[in-house]
Amino acid sequence: MPTSTPTRTPTVAPTNTPAPTATPFPDAPLVFIGDTVYVTDLAVSGAERSQGLSGRPSLAGDRAMLFVYEDDQPRTFWMPDMYFPLDMVWIRSDCTVDGVTDHVPNPPLDTPRDQLPRYPSTGPVRFILEINSGQAEIHSIVPGSRVVFAGQIEGRWGC
Repeated sequence: MPTSTPTRTPTVAPTNTPAPTATPFPDAPLVFIGDTVYVTDLAVSGAERSQGLSGRPSLAGDRAMLFVYEDDQPRTFWMPDMYFPLDMVWIRSDCTVDGVTDHVPNPPLDTPRDQLPRYPSTGPVRFILEINSGQAEIHSIVPGSRVVFAGQIEGRWGC
């Protein structure tokens, strides 16, 4: 009489797939607004603030420029020698967004400086974050949004 051999249940071989790891942030000044982070160039001195992003051909999508002042005051910006449009995020010293001036166009390069449009802050502010045009809308940056400085500027200026 034939004997039956028990059938073996197949087993799945274990995999050695590593768990995903978070991409580390660069060792640079970082500005977080909500879930969005910008690798940031700083404009702290008068000369740096005057230069701003003027003359740069473009700005990567995850990049920004942070203008830093000593105190909250109404501020006015302009766009001399700009090659691309911007959003201006006006930030109070309490590290909240006061307002956004979005889709600021870059003027023709031959515009005389005395004819360049001026863009006033929405209220007294200490910081201005310039980002690519449309980013504020895409990332839901609105008045009241919380701002946090990290990386090389963590703990500086109270944010």
